[in-house]
Amino acid sequence: MRRPYRKHSVLINNQYISVKNWMRNNPVHFKDYKSVPTSEQIGVVLKTLGFQRIDSETEVVYR
Repeated sequence: MRRPYRKHSVLINNQYISVKNWMRNNPVHFKDYKSVPTSEQIGVVLKTLGFQRIDSETEVVYR
């Protein structure tokens, strides 16, 4: 059975933004991608930059 979609967001300066908006604001990290990266692929980049991933049933937050 397929897992329901979970909202992916980034916590920066006590504000939540979507990972897609974070990607748009930081395009330098995505020059090697030939298409639009998925939320999981953006999360891999965030983790390499030192963000921690926190999972719940309804959302994924990077801090």
